[in-house]
Amino acid sequence: MLKLENIQKTFPSGSRTITVLSDIDLLIRARSTVAIIGPSGSGKTTLLGLCAGLDRPTAGRVLFNDIDLGPLTEDQLADIRRDQTGFVFQTFRLLPSLTAKENVMIPAELKGDPQAAARADELLDQVGLSERRTHYPRQLSGGEQQRVALARAFINQPKIIFADEPTGNLDDETGQHILDLLFGLNRDQGTTLMVVTHDHALTERVQSIVTLKSGRIVATRATGHR
Repeated sequence: MLKLENIQKTFPSGSRTITVLSDIDLLIRARSTVAIIGPSGSGKTTLLGLCAGLDRPTAGRVLFNDIDLGPLTEDQLADIRRDQTGFVFQTFRLLPSLTAKENVMIPAELKGDPQAAARADELLDQVGLSERRTHYPRQLSGGEQQRVALARAFINQPKIIFADEPTGNLDDETGQHILDLLFGLNRDQGTTLMVVTHDHALTERVQSIVTLKSGRIVATRATGHR
């Protein structure tokens, strides 16, 4: 599904160059569930962004379904993100002027899917928000907003979901419910899942864990989960 070869990522900082990621080699298999863990500043979110084609490495290659993302134009990368990926963020990132259903529909409408409304209704029902579909984000709790974000991430039946601290802004009980929904939708659609997290409840449910420290992979282990 994803292959990273000798990835380096640096940023200029005045007269210095800051190395955020170095010597990253990683293979993510289709339909697997993977957690990226490590201390703050270890490069987790940067790694996720490179895998998702949101950013480009300074050196090395990112292959998505055997496609090298490096030579692609921004429009080609946008097409891959729209058609084959889904995103879940810590801060929900819902548009405040749109209802729950309209927020869920956005990726499908951008794709020109005539079934966008029907798919949105189906997913909102799956996440338990069928009666809240006409509500705006300000009328929803944090947990409800994240459920809308989950439905939006899955509407185009993506090949991979990228999640960055999906339970970070939620209390433990609500976070556990979000994880149940995330892994349930992931299982139902046969999607690959790559998640950055500090949540031990989440790492207990994935198939493999990749540990970053100071921009390098220091450990990769299978958990035995299926």
